[in-house]
Amino acid sequence: MAGQENPSHGLGPAPSAEERLAGEFYDLDFSVHRSRRYHEKLARFYASWRDRFRIVTACAGSGAFLLIVRDFQVAAEFVTAFVALWAVVDIIVGPDKKHDLHNELCKRFTGLAAKIQQVPNTKESLRELVAERLLIEQNEPPCKRFVDFEARNDECRARGFPPDDFVPLRRWQRELGYYGFQLGMGRIEEWRAARARAAAAS
Repeated sequence: MAGQENPSHGLGPAPSAEERLAGEFYDLDFSVHRSRRYHEKLARFYASWRDRFRIVTACAGSGAFLLIVRDFQVAAEFVTAFVALWAVVDIIVGPDKKHDLHNELCKRFTGLAAKIQQVPNTKESLRELVAERLLIEQNEPPCKRFVDFEARNDECRARGFPPDDFVPLRRWQRELGYYGFQLGMGRIEEWRAARARAAAAS
């Protein structure tokens, strides 16, 4: 994980208080940017879903009207039923509200990331920043793990981490993760265990 890529595991000199504090600031900065990317991805996903809902509803509604005008009663009933079902799904999923929530959380984490760059690296500042992050996190909905892993990989990539540090997500996991699927976690847990063993042996 960020800020721990070169641990001594008790074999090297203990880090100074200043180095430990710098490491804690780095880890906090990483986690905040990871959260920012996570909510940005979900806000974009729900915005796209919302727009598709609107387009399909408009097209289906217009089609139903034309079918009624031309006296295609059975087809018109089918299309009308589809529009009604589509509207129910829209209400259940609530892409508008979810987009707004994730967009707001993205903005708040972005503001916190900017604040981390502005404050001095002191214990007092760190405590205030951690407290602010916790206040933001209390408004977060349940985590979509694969989207979170993808956000972590994006942040690792932006910071120039080697490919071995990326969570090994398959394409279907990246796509279905937005819908809450968590199949294939065993493979990822094996990867994390292997990394932990390698770190302990180094």
